[in-house]
Amino acid sequence: MGDEPIHVPSVIPLFPLPGIVLFPHTILPLHIFEPRYREMMTDALSGARVLGTALLKPGFEPLYYTPRAPIHTTIGVGQIVEWEQVEDGNYNLLLRGIGRAVILEEVPDQAYRQARVEPLETYCSRGEAPSKRLRGKLFGAIRENPALDRILRKNWLRLRDAPLDLGELADLLAAGLPAEPELRQCLLDEPDAFTRGRMLLGQFHTLAAMARIQRQVALPDEHKLN
Repeated sequence: MGDEPIHVPSVIPLFPLPGIVLFPHTILPLHIFEPRYREMMTDALSGARVLGTALLKPGFEPLYYTPRAPIHTTIGVGQIVEWEQVEDGNYNLLLRGIGRAVILEEVPDQAYRQARVEPLETYCSRGEAPSKRLRGKLFGAIRENPALDRILRKNWLRLRDAPLDLGELADLLAAGLPAEPELRQCLLDEPDAFTRGRMLLGQFHTLAAMARIQRQVALPDEHKLN
């Protein structure tokens, strides 16, 4: 989107997170307070200022403070664009998503986790016309969708006039999707923009149908359909 290419080292720090998936083109605010991750920040700021965010898998809690806490192997790669160290030694930062990567292997011997990674290249399997039609269907599914917050829906509809390709649009929508983290992880895993778009379209339709059913169930009996 007009930015200069960013060099991503072959070995990067890993920041496992519960419930958070970082997508390209998005900004993630973070507060760093654990000693191991304060050390990670010190090293990252003296280097490429790149972090890999990994979604923790269900059941991670007993192993959270160990390097064996289970994580997904497709990760978001982010660049630290703003940061401050506050009086207690903790950090506040903004992490900008710059890509996807796959963990090849973890590299031991640090207080925090590190991994050797390979960038996950994305593409679009369909041409301009099918992509344009899918783009239109996505905005149609967002408009008047009863499951979406009014402000979120309004902000998403503003993207219609933005110069975004289908992959960029799908990532921005996926980042704000009101769904379980594991579903957003599936969208991060998928390198094909067209497939991601279809997955999002299906989820929008599912959310709308569930909202209508819930609304119908909540109606007094005299207003329900026979």
